[in-house]
Amino acid sequence: MIRSAQFDDIYFSADNGLAETDHVFLRGNNLPAAWQHKPLFTIAETGFGTGLNFLAACKLFEETAPVGHQLDYVSFEKYPLSAQEIAGALQGWQDYFGDRLAQLVKKYPLRINGFHRVHISPRIRLTLIFDDVNEALPRLVVPRGINAWFLDGFAPAKNPQMWSETLFKEMARLSAPAATAASFTAAGFVRRGLAAQGFAVSKVPGYGRKRDMTQAIFTADTGREQSYKPVQRVAILGGGLAGTSCAQALLKRGIAVTIFDPHGLAQFASGNPVGIYNPRFSQNRSPESDVYSSGYAALAALNHPGQRCGSLHLVRGEDKAKRFRGMKENWGWHDDHVRWLSAAEASAQAGVTLSDEALFLPDSGYVSPRRLCLDYAAGVTVKTDGLMAEDYDALILANGIEARRHPLLADLPLQTIRGQISFLEAVTLDPALTVHSNICYGGYLSATNPDGYVAGATFQQWLTDTDVKDSDHQDILENLAQAVPALAGSFRVTGGRAALRCASKDRFPVIGAPEGEDRVYVTTAHGSHGLVTSLAGAEYLADRLSGTVWSLPGDSAVALAPARFSRRQQKKGLPSA
Repeated sequence: MIRSAQFDDIYFSADNGLAETDHVFLRGNNLPAAWQHKPLFTIAETGFGTGLNFLAACKLFEETAPVGHQLDYVSFEKYPLSAQEIAGALQGWQDYFGDRLAQLVKKYPLRINGFHRVHISPRIRLTLIFDDVNEALPRLVVPRGINAWFLDGFAPAKNPQMWSETLFKEMARLSAPAATAASFTAAGFVRRGLAAQGFAVSKVPGYGRKRDMTQAIFTADTGREQSYKPVQRVAILGGGLAGTSCAQALLKRGIAVTIFDPHGLAQFASGNPVGIYNPRFSQNRSPESDVYSSGYAALAALNHPGQRCGSLHLVRGEDKAKRFRGMKENWGWHDDHVRWLSAAEASAQAGVTLSDEALFLPDSGYVSPRRLCLDYAAGVTVKTDGLMAEDYDALILANGIEARRHPLLADLPLQTIRGQISFLEAVTLDPALTVHSNICYGGYLSATNPDGYVAGATFQQWLTDTDVKDSDHQDILENLAQAVPALAGSFRVTGGRAALRCASKDRFPVIGAPEGEDRVYVTTAHGSHGLVTSLAGAEYLADRLSGTVWSLPGDSAVALAPARFSRRQQKKGLPSA
């Protein structure tokens, strides 16, 4: 029996955990009858644990819900188990759950704080939130409301912090009309907390040796709108990472997509043959850092055209040391996914001698942005004639700085930044030179890959041409030699590529809709972290267009929104640009 070290409590009944789940949470919320007439049914759970409740709900939903109905399942977990621990804890029900358990283990997110979206099947989405429920629940956005609550987690006597007034208040904020709730506990303060927030509460027979449990139904009128006009056809302008990732996310929802790009797919910066993916580091966790964490975890989980080789971020200077240590201490990443290495440890990881300590991200790697775009766009209609003669329910502008041509976005403070990369081959006495992990130092050197090495990138916001320059190659090699002296003179340039990236004034992506707009959306200004942020933004926009649980926190969405610039101007008492 698996037991929590933090709370000295078991994850489910020692008698029969599955039978307990059925009695308390499934029957306690009147499932499956409750979802028969709801095309979208949303469950929220406090305490994901082993995923037993989730898998049981998935199985029941797939077996009983009408064809075409969908399940959104949101779950919070402050101390996530590993995928291997989950597989071990549930191995006795492997035959019962079948491929569902295998899919959960395979797609289980990195154990890093934040919101994680997992597509278990075409009908079922899991939003798994690794965080304290009392901190994360106020950040959750559920447009059509939560229909059923699984109040799990450890017993109030073992984990009193979870069963707070914040929890009950947020339940009232997020609940759909007539939402139900069920819990194994019948503790008086839990029942009183629910009642105070508009739930009609009952004490009913519990499972097994538990005499009582709690059932509740939400009776308050929040005025939440339940009707939703489905989006069926979406046009996307732009065939790069931002546009194609949106297309993929929408296709998963059964929404028809057409990409318009006169240049075709994977051009400009999205056409690079190799790119490395990392979050953008900051000393403290923030709504902005959660966007990077979410996108990074999503990309690391993909079966992408690249290699998970890890990235070493060299600690060069006090500023980086402070920022990297702050990230490791404050972002809430499990040690499985971020480690501080001595120079000797970093050298062993890289396969070459390094002079600096390093922050190591083992799940990072390199990928072909061009191939990734083509994978994202598989099955999507692509038009290069630029004519939008048909009617669409919504438009997504994913065309870089060209998004400003739309009158609603004309004031966005966007700019282009020229970046050049160099393709290298080893010319040392040791032709078998192998760099095992990406090395990042302001610039970067990719790990050895079938096409050799890639180093980069320049950052030139004053240039607008895309001619490959020998002087830039020289700068890239000099920066590499300065950061990794052991590699000085080890490479020769075999080619290169230059492109213009779009960035915003505050160096953060612009993703969302202009204020008051529900038909026009934008995803642009992804800068040098577009592999990560485009993926996070695509899932979030798919949520917006389909009226489902948001895959990003509400305050992260505010930080991404186009209106943030005008709001800042107004705060300063300045007219909008």
